[in-house]
Amino acid sequence: MNEERFLILKMVEEGKITAEEAVALLDALERESGVEKAAEFGEPAEQGGGISYMEEKTAKDKRSTLERLRDAIDQREDAEFEIVLEEEARRFAKNVEAAAEKFSRLIEERIEKEVKPALANLPTFLARIPVIREWVGDFSTVTEERQGTFLNDNIILELATDNGSIEVEGWPESHYHLVLKKKVRGKDAEAVLRAAEVVEVEESGSRLRIKGRTEPNEAVHIKLSVPEDRFYELAASTSNGRIKIASLKNAMGSITTSNGRVTIRDLQGTRLAARTSNGAIECGNINLQELILNTSNGRISADGFAQHLEARTSNGSIEVTPRLGSALQEQWLDLHTANSGIRVNLPPALAGACWLDLSTGFGSMNVNVDDMLYHIKEDHVGSKRIKGATRGYGNADARVRVVARSANGGITIDKAQS
Repeated sequence: MNEERFLILKMVEEGKITAEEAVALLDALERESGVEKAAEFGEPAEQGGGISYMEEKTAKDKRSTLERLRDAIDQREDAEFEIVLEEEARRFAKNVEAAAEKFSRLIEERIEKEVKPALANLPTFLARIPVIREWVGDFSTVTEERQGTFLNDNIILELATDNGSIEVEGWPESHYHLVLKKKVRGKDAEAVLRAAEVVEVEESGSRLRIKGRTEPNEAVHIKLSVPEDRFYELAASTSNGRIKIASLKNAMGSITTSNGRVTIRDLQGTRLAARTSNGAIECGNINLQELILNTSNGRISADGFAQHLEARTSNGSIEVTPRLGSALQEQWLDLHTANSGIRVNLPPALAGACWLDLSTGFGSMNVNVDDMLYHIKEDHVGSKRIKGATRGYGNADARVRVVARSANGGITIDKAQS
């Protein structure tokens, strides 16, 4: 196998292949080496000097890649060389995309199912150990509820907690209802006093400010119901907690968390920016002028109208289903991921009126729309590019521009099912 490695490195040195193509070939070489090792523990050889099925398959596979590659180089068969490289590049990209998607979902599931419950139950667990209980003390949960009325139509909401979840939801009532769930040190009267210290609440006729200040192992969870028909300028931030914003008819602002999911539902407004890490971002039934979504190690999904949608992630997939807005306008989708796939589902009105600029490295490229006119359509090893527009794009009132970039993941533009 050292000989094959040397051959690949020599090809890079001589400029016959790029570094990305070399990575794909080395990956294929490692996989074939693994097959050889598996064969050693596979089916026993047939009687009479025959070879096992695994050995025969291994030899056949080796012929289909390394031997074909060596022969193509020796005989300067460029067509065969390109075919072999393309096959290995596609396998490499598929493996990377699958691994990245599994990695992002694994992180999300671990945090949601294991890490968060463990952290939430940590004070209770520690309290069962006498020595540790004497050191860290007792923990209690104290719930506080408040109600109030906003005097203005334009409201500023500033919600922050060091550790805990935040939920803001519109409702048909004319007043707001606040629920604060506090996990604090202490017991009974001591816990009540401590609970009063960990949260600051400031309210005026046009502003509500909530700030949770907790120590390690403490948490403040904020749940706020507000009149759905006001205009809200929202700033929500937490760490190690999820954020949910739902059922607001006119809103703008920013959402920031880490190690938590962001959920946005039934939201109308101007501009909203959401950022998290190690968590997914899910948006449904939205109607916004601008939506900025950013995460790492998490997937992004968005369904609705956003005149300008920007979505960026790493090791996570992106899926967007744009919808027609109340007014016929052009929508811009700017989608970027590293090691996973991008999928855009276009409703019929937009499938015939779209402009595409798509680029990926080793991933696949699939465009399933009618009457596509291609200005650029390149398909090389380690580089694929599509740029073009449908025949109906130029004259359409409702149309969409899609810019999608992925390093090792596939890109699919398809018609929405509904």
